[in-house]
Amino acid sequence: MHPGKFLATFVSLTVFLFTRPCLAEPEITIQTRHFPVIGYDSASIRQSIEKNGPVGQDGTRYHAHTIKDIKWNYRWIESKSLCRLTQLNVSIKIEYLLPRLEDPERLDDTLTDRWDTYYQKLLEHEKQHKDYGVMAARELEQNLLSLKQMSCSRLENELAREADRVLDKYDRLEKEYDRKTNHGVNQGVVLP
Repeated sequence: MHPGKFLATFVSLTVFLFTRPCLAEPEITIQTRHFPVIGYDSASIRQSIEKNGPVGQDGTRYHAHTIKDIKWNYRWIESKSLCRLTQLNVSIKIEYLLPRLEDPERLDDTLTDRWDTYYQKLLEHEKQHKDYGVMAARELEQNLLSLKQMSCSRLENELAREADRVLDKYDRLEKEYDRKTNHGVNQGVVLP
């Protein structure tokens, strides 16, 4: 190979590698908050959760809630009236809101064991909601990065359309998950 051709090929490949968006894992942040549950028997524990539990978008009180906030930002480069992504950052903040039993040492051993089982099943259910959020963030990143070069206005519209499509898809999957599991009851999320 002629040295000039090698240098031109190397420069072209280097420019291609450094101007293509890189696939990176979305930034994931997880926090847990608790609401107080006060009770010394099954009835008072249930009443406390029904009074203090998080309120969903439908106005219903739940035993727990997982909030997912997916954000993305991007940069593009314009060349000959066409734009393509050069940078994309996707992040997801997940916040669990879970019950915390106050004074658990005042419960008898049977009720303590039943509470522990309930809490673990509840946490498993909420972790699946977290997993749906992480899958949505990953798919969003992958799909946005796969968009081809196009006019800048069209690219901006395609980015928004694809983001809406992915987020709507996972919203539907989560609603179906809650329907099938009866918000975790079918998985053993049953108060003592």
